[in-house]
Parts: sequence; C-alpha cells; structure tokens
Amino acid sequence: GPNPQVAKGTHVLIPLGETSATGWTAEEEEIEEGAEQPRGPALNLCLTAPPNAPIGRYSLSIKTRTRVGEYAAPFDAANDFFLLFNPWCPDDDVYMEKTSDLNEYVLNETGRIFYGTEDQIAERSWNYGQFDAGVLEACLYILDRRGMPHSARG
Repeated sequence: GPNPQVAKGTHVLIPLGETSATGWTAEEEEIEEGAEQPRGPALNLCLTAPPNAPIGRYSLSIKTRTRVGEYAAPFDAANDFFLLFNPWCPDDDVYMEKTSDLNEYVLNETGRIFYGTEDQIAERSWNYGQFDAGVLEACLYILDRRGMPHSARG
C-alpha cells in the first residue's frame, strides 16, 4: 500500500534462512544446472508468503550486511511482484481440493453465463479474460477505489 507498516502486515522484513514474525520465509535457492550463470557474485532467493498475507503488489528491496557495513539496493519497479490467493494451498482460505474445481473455477478462460428473468433464462458463451493483460491491475484498482485497506486483503 501507499504507507507500508510492519504492524499492519503491509511492510515485511524477511531474514534470510529464518521465518519472519508474520510467517514469510526467504531461502537461498541453488542456480539450476544449465541456467544462464550471472556475471559476478549472485544469490537466488525463494520467497514464501504465509496463506493469510495481504494480496496485492509488493515492492521488493534487498538489504545486505557484511563485516564492513550495510547496503540497501535502490528501489527498482522491475522487482515488484503480485501476491494472490492460492487455491492450491491447503492452508489458504480459498483452497480447492478437487482438480476439477480448480480447472473450472480458476483456470478456465471461457464458459457460459446465464441471464434473463426467473421465467425466461438465456445463456451465451463468455470469455472471462482473467489472464489478459491489465486485468489484475484493474482488479487491484477497484479494491483501492473502494477503499479496502491493504491490511484487510489477506
């Protein structure tokens, strides 16, 4: 959100190799064999969010500490990522056990919608478009415009 706060879960500090107070983890990940090797020293990180973390856009910055001091990498919008609910995670409130439900309600890009009145119902094909460019940003914009606090999006 616009004013990240640790107390509200919208500013997260994740120590490498530990679990944060809010349940986030950051672990070093091996560079896969055959993957392009970075120039110079590099570290791949795997971040894991708890199931109740607020959804939305996160800005990632890295702070490193050595014997000679600390260095905070400057903010780079290319490091932003979106965190969403996870219907594949048993601990998430939106978990769906059946693969058929995941295919129908999460992954299906087209379907049928029904419209009309109680006495006269019609149907037609519909493209849900949930994976189209800009849709995720539009959904988050609606939450912002509605005034839903970022801390309440978990």
